[in-house]
Amino acid sequence: MSNAAAPSWDDYAGPYEAVHEPLTRQFAAGALQRVPVRSGERVLDVAAGPGTLAMLAAERGAEVIAIDTSPRMIARLNERARESGVSRIEGRVMDASHLAFADATFDAVHCVFGIMLISDYRAALAEMARVTKLDGRVAIVMWNGLERMEHVQVWLRAVAATFPQFKPTPPPESWTVLQDGPSLRRIMESAGFAATTVETETRWWEIASPAWFAAHADLSPAAEMLYRGLGPDARGQVRRELERQLRERHGDGPFRLAAEAHIAVGRR
Repeated sequence: MSNAAAPSWDDYAGPYEAVHEPLTRQFAAGALQRVPVRSGERVLDVAAGPGTLAMLAAERGAEVIAIDTSPRMIARLNERARESGVSRIEGRVMDASHLAFADATFDAVHCVFGIMLISDYRAALAEMARVTKLDGRVAIVMWNGLERMEHVQVWLRAVAATFPQFKPTPPPESWTVLQDGPSLRRIMESAGFAATTVETETRWWEIASPAWFAAHADLSPAAEMLYRGLGPDARGQVRRELERQLRERHGDGPFRLAAEAHIAVGRR
């Protein structure tokens, strides 16, 4: 990763499956429970990453097009499909706010933990509505606030203990409006979806050990940006403090952390 370039999820395409997917896959499965897909249906996975939901949808027989702005994520997604012998997934590098598809192309559209990362998220939701068939449905999965992401909170506590001068920056506007259930519903309806419902569920991230979590919890663009502001030794210092705190609370063995997210479902 270049020190000059701003970090992005393109830099984490390699470790994503081992680190983040055990948690995000649970919410992807929840989205597919609420907006199920059947054999032969056309499905769009927006901000697909390395294919967390796309793989699950293809296993159910759907024809999946998965898009992301990260070339490395899409390369890994296509590689996973080949390795698994799944021929029903096509990964494409694409901006979600300018979808290169005709109107009413897809039976279902899913977006799992990607909507808040799209700069023009309102345009992206309108585009998702445009490409969804009449009576088709969309599922949007969005975190229910940083304070309800225990894996983020334990890391932030370690940062604060290591650097008392640390002051968290306010989340971007997209997080502020999308993490609120009623606001998320209104925004989806203004984008063209009807009968939108928002359900909130909690899932658990099963962690092997404090040492494993301390070595992997900060593999994200947000953590990298924070470390750059704190200094060249920040990562090592925070990891040592995080492991110490977790050992004090959980011992040396496995433990789990809770995370809460909204699953919003709308119909065209």
